[in-house]
Amino acid sequence: MPSYHYSYFIGTLIFVAAWVVCFWIGKSYRPQMIWGTLVSMPFALTSLLFIPQYWQPPSLFNLDTRFHVGIEDFLWAGAVGGIASILGEYILKERLAETRRSHRRIHYAPFVVVGILFLVLQLWHPNKTIYNMVISFAVGAVVVAFMRPDLIRLMLTGALNFTVLYLLLFVYFLILYPDFVKRYYTLQNFLGIFIFGVPIEELMFASTGGAIWSAAYEYLQGYRLTSAQGVHLARVQGG
Repeated sequence: MPSYHYSYFIGTLIFVAAWVVCFWIGKSYRPQMIWGTLVSMPFALTSLLFIPQYWQPPSLFNLDTRFHVGIEDFLWAGAVGGIASILGEYILKERLAETRRSHRRIHYAPFVVVGILFLVLQLWHPNKTIYNMVISFAVGAVVVAFMRPDLIRLMLTGALNFTVLYLLLFVYFLILYPDFVKRYYTLQNFLGIFIFGVPIEELMFASTGGAIWSAAYEYLQGYRLTSAQGVHLARVQGG
């Protein structure tokens, strides 16, 4: 039987390794990926709401048990945030171009909606944190789609591919630690649906989070997607 003492840390390293691969092969997306990583890392603090309601994994220095947030949470949040921020764009093989040269106003509406809705749902059903988060992400993605229809294809591509990658990485982790879900997840609070041993809640998070996070950089920075040829022509025409 494998030792589970460092299982969560090993699982985190699997996602970090995927981050490194994406960073290595996606050279033109590196600034965007670093942005996604740095912005997403503080969301590790949501672990305070998930332990022990959702799970209680073993962690370095037993931090997750003692403080409900640990080193692995920050590493994992940064890894998934960085990957999700560029995966859809990388699959589409498109580049970023400025929406307009004039001064633009940044609209945070979708992300404000996510935050407020999550807070309301959490106050309403504090024991359903994962579902509150999934619903909030989904609604936020719909708001982004409404305000920036040009990003819909990116969000759908990002959501699908990030969910598939997430599933593959999780399945690989379960090959190493087959009893991890049974040991550390609070399964009585789950729907009881599993795909290759992965709780459906994990994939719900990956799909909705992947949808909104795949378009977050483009939305907040005022960029649109275009082909590499289109970027070249725009630069030529702009002098």
